[in-house]
Amino acid sequence: MFAATLAAAGLSVSLASPAAAAPAYCTASKYGNGATAYCYASASGTQFRAVAYCRYLTPSGSFDYSNFYGAWRTQGDPGNSTVACGAGWSFLSPNAQTR
Repeated sequence: MFAATLAAAGLSVSLASPAAAAPAYCTASKYGNGATAYCYASASGTQFRAVAYCRYLTPSGSFDYSNFYGAWRTQGDPGNSTVACGAGWSFLSPNAQTR
């Protein structure tokens, strides 16, 4: 019923979750219309990637939310992982993900 009320009010119900704090030994920040991330070798796992949480204004006036993901990088290497929000999407927050 709550979702039906939101839909009637023209609001979007999103399944994407906003980016939370970056994992320990990782940094994430805004980079253009997206995010950049770096994780040191001491972070858990062996790889990391940037995550950008973004918002899209639909033609009906509601918002859709989604995470966009950068390429996996090896932790401790000098390169960052970067990702941009899709065309027409607005950046909201950065994060990093490890595996």
